[in-house]
Amino acid sequence: MNRLWVVLAAATAIAACSGAALAGDLPPPAPDYSNPDSWVCRPGRKDACAIDLSTEVVSDRGARPLPAPRRSEPRIDCFYLYPTISEAPSINAPIALTEAEARVVRLQLAQLGSVCRLYVPLYRQLTLEDMRRRAAGQATPVGATPLTEADVAAAWAYYIEHDNQGRGFVLIGHSQGSVLLEPLIAGLIDGKPLQDRLVSAILPGSFVLAPGGADVGGTFKAIPACRAAGQIGCVVVFNSFHAPGPPEGFPSRFGDQQALCTNPAALAGGRGRLKPLLATNGEMIIPPFGVQGPMWKALGAKAGTPYLRPETPLYAECRDDDRGIYLSVFEADGDAWSLGGGWVQDGVPQPGMGLHLIDLELIMGNLIDVVAAQAAAYEAGGRAATP
Repeated sequence: MNRLWVVLAAATAIAACSGAALAGDLPPPAPDYSNPDSWVCRPGRKDACAIDLSTEVVSDRGARPLPAPRRSEPRIDCFYLYPTISEAPSINAPIALTEAEARVVRLQLAQLGSVCRLYVPLYRQLTLEDMRRRAAGQATPVGATPLTEADVAAAWAYYIEHDNQGRGFVLIGHSQGSVLLEPLIAGLIDGKPLQDRLVSAILPGSFVLAPGGADVGGTFKAIPACRAAGQIGCVVVFNSFHAPGPPEGFPSRFGDQQALCTNPAALAGGRGRLKPLLATNGEMIIPPFGVQGPMWKALGAKAGTPYLRPETPLYAECRDDDRGIYLSVFEADGDAWSLGGGWVQDGVPQPGMGLHLIDLELIMGNLIDVVAAQAAAYEAGGRAATP
């Protein structure tokens, strides 16, 4: 199993599907985005994003508080699509807030509320059940993927018409969420008037392509990779792996196109120190595929806050080598990170999935800094630009 299978298969309908869907797979009703219950998070209400974000830096010696960001009321928005997390027994998830959606915004988004207003629509995503069936050789029913795409288009249209009010915005996704955002960006924003309001697109766990040696001209024609602090109108994208990297042949080159990699800890390139924000209780976005009780959970026992940052220096660097194009994560001496977080399926580690389960948590502190600098640059200039 590798990320390409998970990401692309979770976003591509298979026309060769034979037979009708089972009764339990009948599509759930479409969401009404004028209904507040069709949103996981919206500004100004007590919801899954309005939670305690306090954090401690933890080592074997103990813990110390990490100061919370002190910033003014956010003046830009973040529109987020969560990855494949639904544990519903159907192919498409129903429009209902469950612990799965609450968990993923705790882990991947809520901390960004210090730099942007948070909008998170529910959508009829392809579920973990669909992923399991495809792993067993069953095709995704025809029509299932168009439901996800229709919901994303409807949620975005509602946000632009009723909520945006001319503000700058950041689009954030992960895995299935990133894959769904890519055609939306390409069709409605890339090279269009709306690009003037694009602060950035953050699409980890996916593949944004460009010609070899270029930062734009593939998936997006006018939206380049982010390569400098404060650069706006650009994309942050990566797939993270423990050092030494993925198994050889990680799919990141496609003809004359190749995957972009941007390091939120060092946008200009090279090695940068990560600022992870991990759940003290050890939870990850998809519990069935996470290592039960990752090693940082032992550190969490020393913390009295919902989040922790390991004191162990942790670094990342984009690499392009025989293994592929990827974000390499390692400790100060170059060794693989020792605190776990890998993908495990049926008790078997899946090295091709790398650190997919904690892509965003690993760089969350860096991402807060990146978006804060982009927001300041956007407010200063008012239009998307590159350095």
